[in-house]
Amino acid sequence: LVVTHGTLTQLNRGELQGVVGHEFSHIFNGDMRLNVRLIALLAGILMIGQIGGFLMRMSFYSRHRSVRSSGDNRGQAAIGVIGIALLIIGYVGVFFGRLIQAAVSRQRELLADASSVQFTRNPEGIAGALFKIGLKGGYLDTTSHASDMNHMCFGASARVKVASLPA
Repeated sequence: LVVTHGTLTQLNRGELQGVVGHEFSHIFNGDMRLNVRLIALLAGILMIGQIGGFLMRMSFYSRHRSVRSSGDNRGQAAIGVIGIALLIIGYVGVFFGRLIQAAVSRQRELLADASSVQFTRNPEGIAGALFKIGLKGGYLDTTSHASDMNHMCFGASARVKVASLPA
C-alpha cells in the first residue's frame, strides 16, 4: 500500500485513516484481481474487433490491387463481410464490457467505503477525504490511456466517450 506525499500533506489523521482503510479493503476483498480479469476480458473482446478491422482492410485493399477471377473476389468479399461482423461484435462488446466494468467498479468502491468505516469506526474520516478529493481536478484527463487506470483511482480518471473508442 502506497500513500502519496500529497495525501499525507492534504489530509488530516482521520481522513488518512479512512483512505488507508478504503485501500486496505480493496486488498482484503481482492478487487485488483477482479479488475485485472475484467481488463483482460475487455482486451480479448477488443482484439476480436481489431481482427475484424484487419480482415476488412485486407479484403478491400487486396481487391483493389489486382484483377482476379470472380471466385477470388467472392472469397475476398466473404472475408470482408466476416471482418465487418467481427469489428461490430468486438466494439459493441467493448462498449457493454466497459459499462459492466463501470458498474462493478462502482459497487466495489461503495464496498470499500463501507469497509473503511467498519475498520476505522469513523465515517467522517473517509467522508472528509472523499470531499477533499472531489474538489481536486484529475490530472489523468490529459492521457489517452486514462480510462484503463480508472480502477486504480479514487474517482473516474477519464470520461468514457464513444468517440474515444479506438478505430
